[in-house]
Amino acid sequence: MAIAAATAAFSLALAGCGTSNGSPSGGTGGGNASGIRTVTNGVLKIGSQQSYIPGEFFKEGSTQVEGFTVDILTEIASRLGLKTEWVQIDYSAIITGLQSNQFDMGSGGMSPNPERLNQVDMVGYFNSGATFVLNKKDAGKYQNAQSFCGQTIGMLEGSTTLEAAVKRENEKCGDPIRVEYYTSTPLGLQGLLSGRIAAYTPDVAQTQYIVSQNPNDFVPIGDYTLVEYLINFTFAKNNVQLRDAIYKALQDMMSDGTYNKILDKWGIDQGRLSKPALNGNYDATP
Repeated sequence: MAIAAATAAFSLALAGCGTSNGSPSGGTGGGNASGIRTVTNGVLKIGSQQSYIPGEFFKEGSTQVEGFTVDILTEIASRLGLKTEWVQIDYSAIITGLQSNQFDMGSGGMSPNPERLNQVDMVGYFNSGATFVLNKKDAGKYQNAQSFCGQTIGMLEGSTTLEAAVKRENEKCGDPIRVEYYTSTPLGLQGLLSGRIAAYTPDVAQTQYIVSQNPNDFVPIGDYTLVEYLINFTFAKNNVQLRDAIYKALQDMMSDGTYNKILDKWGIDQGRLSKPALNGNYDATP
């Protein structure tokens, strides 16, 4: 089928790149009852790529960002007496956006590594990992990362954890795996359908959703995972107050069952946590 038709579910995410979504997307709002410092009083501004499917993205025909991460943060904001505002920004620019005070926190599937943790603090809310999604015509052709030696794969720009994983795999490849970078997952999927790349590397939750919504176009590589990692919310180093408030609200949601209900709503069975992680550490607490 035509590329445009196959990726219709993601068209608004593409159209939204380079713009800001300034409309509140949830939360009770009405002022900052908890006394938490934010860029705009009473508002929790969240920087996000907004094409992290099914975490935060636009469905076809909608101008409202939605997803399981959106639902989690809407609930957290409500508990803190804040409204949410989603600010579109390229994945690779989330950390610099935080550091320049463009928004209060970052979201969108960022994993912890030493380079990032030197720049920002993180609260882990989901255990995931990177895998490969294939064009359906290539079902069964590839079994693991080594199958892509000498091939070109697609990757989201700024995915340093995945870059490190591919670098490790290339140590065992006679002909290395080549990487083509994309600024959004929809563009990566178009590259896959056009034959520019042999596979795209979303995380596990993304892959499940992409395949379920486009069963005639994409297939997973199987149960193989290139690398496992936590998915995190990110915070400026000087905003410990907000980091700790988000951690506490998320911990409460995990304890009272709200967190699991949200993941149930989105059909996500794997990767659930029983408590948040702090800066990549499951045992650490604020």
